[in-house]
Amino acid sequence: MEVANNLIGKVVDLLFGVVKQEIDYVRSCTENIDKLRNEAQKLNDMKGMVQQRINVAKDKGDRLLDGVQNWIEKAEAEVSNAGEFLEGEANAKKTCFNTRLCVNLGTLRHYSKMATSKTSTILQIHEDGKTYESCVSIPAPTPNILDLYERKNLDDIDTHKFTLGEIIKALSDESIQIVGIFGSGGVGKTTLAKEVVAEVKNLFADIVFITVSKTVDATKIQEKVNIAAKRIINGDKVLIVLDDIWEELLLSDVGIPCGNNHMNCKILLTSRSRNVCEAMNVQRNICVNTLTEDESWILFKRVVGEKIETDTSLKKIAKAVVQECGGLPLIIQAVGRALRSKSSPIWEATLDRLQKHAPLDIAPEIRKAFTHLKLSYEYLESEEAKSCFLLSSLYREDGSIRVTDLVSYGVGLGIFNNLDSIQDARNRVQIAVDTLKSSFLLLPTEYKDLVEMHDVVRDVALLIASKGKDNFLVNSGKRLREWKPTKNTSESYTKISLMYNKISELPDQDLQFPLLDTFIIRDNEISFVSDEFFRGMKEVKVLDLSYNNLCFLPQSMKLLKKLRMLDLTANNGINEISLLGELKDLEILMLGFTGIEQIPEEIGQLTSLRMLNLEWCDSLSCITPGVISRLTCLEELYILHCGGDIAELSLVELSKLKSFRTLHLFVYNPGFFSKGTAELETLSGFYIQIGDRSDSVFSIQKSHIRRLLYIARVGNVFTDSVKKLVQVSESIVLESIEDMDSILPDMYEENFNDLKSITLRGCHNVSCLVKTMEQDAMQIFGERETKEKFFAQMEEIILVDLQCLELLWDCPHQYISFGNLQIIKIKGCPSLVSLIPVDVAQGLVNLSEIEIQDCDNLVVVISGSGEHKNDGEIEQTEGTEIDAEIVFSCLTSISLSGLSGLESFYSGHSTIKYPSLKFIKVEGCVSMTRWGHGVHVIPNIKFHDQGRDCSINDIIANEASGEIEFGSLK
Repeated sequence: MEVANNLIGKVVDLLFGVVKQEIDYVRSCTENIDKLRNEAQKLNDMKGMVQQRINVAKDKGDRLLDGVQNWIEKAEAEVSNAGEFLEGEANAKKTCFNTRLCVNLGTLRHYSKMATSKTSTILQIHEDGKTYESCVSIPAPTPNILDLYERKNLDDIDTHKFTLGEIIKALSDESIQIVGIFGSGGVGKTTLAKEVVAEVKNLFADIVFITVSKTVDATKIQEKVNIAAKRIINGDKVLIVLDDIWEELLLSDVGIPCGNNHMNCKILLTSRSRNVCEAMNVQRNICVNTLTEDESWILFKRVVGEKIETDTSLKKIAKAVVQECGGLPLIIQAVGRALRSKSSPIWEATLDRLQKHAPLDIAPEIRKAFTHLKLSYEYLESEEAKSCFLLSSLYREDGSIRVTDLVSYGVGLGIFNNLDSIQDARNRVQIAVDTLKSSFLLLPTEYKDLVEMHDVVRDVALLIASKGKDNFLVNSGKRLREWKPTKNTSESYTKISLMYNKISELPDQDLQFPLLDTFIIRDNEISFVSDEFFRGMKEVKVLDLSYNNLCFLPQSMKLLKKLRMLDLTANNGINEISLLGELKDLEILMLGFTGIEQIPEEIGQLTSLRMLNLEWCDSLSCITPGVISRLTCLEELYILHCGGDIAELSLVELSKLKSFRTLHLFVYNPGFFSKGTAELETLSGFYIQIGDRSDSVFSIQKSHIRRLLYIARVGNVFTDSVKKLVQVSESIVLESIEDMDSILPDMYEENFNDLKSITLRGCHNVSCLVKTMEQDAMQIFGERETKEKFFAQMEEIILVDLQCLELLWDCPHQYISFGNLQIIKIKGCPSLVSLIPVDVAQGLVNLSEIEIQDCDNLVVVISGSGEHKNDGEIEQTEGTEIDAEIVFSCLTSISLSGLSGLESFYSGHSTIKYPSLKFIKVEGCVSMTRWGHGVHVIPNIKFHDQGRDCSINDIIANEASGEIEFGSLK
């Protein structure tokens, strides 16, 4: 009986607990619903913040942390689910009160219980999201010059091909750790080292390429090898290339693990000296010999052109010219480029000069180069190119040269005759730089705005300057901690460059520099300049003190009455600039990243000023009224990311300046433009940010893109005045704009004739870019419909995280043209099913890059003739023409990843030719069974499967994981 009583008691307790819980659900329904609503809002806020961090990370090109995108999707789904639930609960509540009480109680219990469950789920997701509140990504490695290195044509250049083979053979020998290659300057050591890297890069976990130069910076080398050193210690196979070594370098001193315990580390050295290689204990020392006469002739013809073979009289002279180049590729190419378009008499005069010896006071290692490179310099037809060449020698050896610096220095020195504007100077410098690169006097880099100069060419440039009217003192990048010029030498200098050192203080003695027109001491640690320092520099026109630690300007600076270019960028301590008003010849004034708080009235005296840069002056809150309007020659003003609201005042005064052409500014409220944008619409260049601030750079970096608009996270933005601004923009980035379905008609009322680049990111309601019926299109184009089409000027399309994007355009295909399109990148557009129909794809004559990621429902990239979308499916119409040939003339790269629904790249049956394609990546495309029907001609990539040649369709059909990667170098 006692056992039964205990059992009955437990059952009663259990039943009572259940009943109590059910009653609590009814009693606490409102409380539970409110809690769900609050927690859902908190999760939505957290999701928005994390999404903003993701957008910033994507702008920077960083790699997202594993799981963060999945968390965003979970949070998005749960917030949406909660919203639907709460809406259902509200509707049910209205209905229930119109029925009997028991139904009402049952409904309350149901929704209360469901709310409790959903709140628990939301709280867990919220807890999981705390991981991403402070960090959502890791920095992606910046592409280095090796990543973008273009292989050289070594066909018939057997000397270099043999040497390349010997180097690779030595690196493949497990008993050899250090390989040295040596040879004279300009013989091709660095080129061969890069060729080696391109050839063996798949054999190593990591490759580090470091230019050492004459002045060894051990700290810089340690920083570059730091990660590689850790990988070596962990057992990874790593190749370290130390280029241009001039003296013995202790590898242990720069943090490179080597010796018997680290044979997984291979080291390749290049040097002009065999003795230096031997001093560093190389186990294989390989000489890079000069080219043979036949090889020199082959290389020379590649530069000059085959016409040299057909002109018998010129061929004889050309052969003799090549002999004088001594088999050095650097000189062969420089001389060839200099003579390429010259007449026979100039070829004869050149040969005569080359056969004369260089001055005996020149160092033996560059004596031969001097005569030949000086000839290339003198044959430059542009004096502006010559000036840019000599200015480039002011930079440190093997360092990067900023093209923008050449512009500001050139304007300051007055090297341009009849200069129309600062933009005119940019255009002329770009032409000069292109000329110098094509003459092999400057070298390209992976960045458009940077160039380099070969150390031999730099030595010759400094010699040319010293033997002319100039006298340069160049101690750039030599790690100097002090500078003590002597009175005897200072009087002869015309240009002094001390950039990239560690100088903290300038001398305060009485020194005279009566001929000095350029003084560059950027990127040092200078915190103090005496009030007397500039008294002896009254002829200076260019003064660059940027990236130092100055807190105030010396009084003697106002004596520089001929100063035309002053750069004080990134001297954070400077907050008072009144004395600059004395420098009435100033044309360029750079004050970005300084601590200035206001632009004083005195600056209004700079009536010759053409460019004023105030970007990132966070403390700047005031521009004295009337100052801007008094700068009657002002052409360009940069006020992005300044403190305070100075944009409106500036815009009002800028309207009075007849020469004004370029403006960079940020405004938070689009209503700022309500007074009209007439002044902005007439500008030749602008970069305007509306809404959230961003320091991201537009991905399309082309000099002809000069009107850029960035709009982020702001509602009701497309007012009439902003639409006028949109109409004249060449590049537009829209981020997290919710009240938008398409760019036309939402942004544009008619065609977007000037738009060259469009980026949409996180605009979740966008369903297509152009939405218009045929009659609307005919009304827009009228009789011009055969000549003018949508997207006709578009060069770049980037679409990221557009949840509702179903297609690029919703109008008849005959109104679409992508003839100028070069780049198309699409990521995170789950509703997209197909991209471009074949009849439009036939016009992609300039397309160079396709990149598509994480579009789960994308079935095909290029759809065949007659195919159309129906309820998310691609269907084929009977009897359509499908045999037209397509040629993607410029397409070099195709990357397809995370496209789980992708079946093929092309679904039609045409023959497609890809004459320039060098890279194909297919990753995570598990449904892909073929590249496409028909014939696909890809001459630059050889496909192999188990040792036999095959087609791309064979590769994809046999790769079950949906992952392949092929490049022309593999």
